[in-house]
Amino acid sequence: MIEKFIAKVPGRIWADGRPAKARQWEAEFNVASWVRVAGAAGQVQLVVRYIDSKSEKAVLVDTAEVGGEGSALLSGSIRLKLTADVEQVQISLRLSDPGMTHVVEELFMQRRGAALKSSDKLISNY
Repeated sequence: MIEKFIAKVPGRIWADGRPAKARQWEAEFNVASWVRVAGAAGQVQLVVRYIDSKSEKAVLVDTAEVGGEGSALLSGSIRLKLTADVEQVQISLRLSDPGMTHVVEELFMQRRGAALKSSDKLISNY
């Protein structure tokens, strides 16, 4: 699989609700993206990756099979085990064929249980 970086997730989304003075905490998020794919048939995966001072972890959100051209809605609920050392949270797309091209049309990440705000949308008409 070829991984393509989509976006860095702003701290206001993933750090919101962090318990005060907690060195480690877990949080659940709803993540979704509409992706247009062309060029080749194959598998597309949406992944959330988070990096701290010790390691880099990846969580699979969703997988879809696409024909040579088409759109896929990739969405799911994920749980991240975060530490106070988290440097970055980002979203990537994995493509099974190097001949695939993609356009991310919509992308958002929201902490579960939080009211959806317009600032939760990371990308619109990307």
